[in-house]
Amino acid sequence: MTVEELEDYFTGIQLPDELEMVQGVVIVDLPLFLESHFSYIKDNPGLKSTDVFLERLNNVHDLLEAKSAKVE
Repeated sequence: MTVEELEDYFTGIQLPDELEMVQGVVIVDLPLFLESHFSYIKDNPGLKSTDVFLERLNNVHDLLEAKSAKVE
């Protein structure tokens, strides 16, 4: 997903405070994580390093979608 699509997605849902990415890797403040990642991408357009931040945002999106599908 693009940065814009991800921003729209995260704006439109209720976020948990924390999220386990993989076993042993926990985001303890998900709203802060999102804010910092979006800020880095916007402040550094065109830098290759933003790819990692975008990948993490997409991973969070996929995890939240998977958790949502399990609940339904």
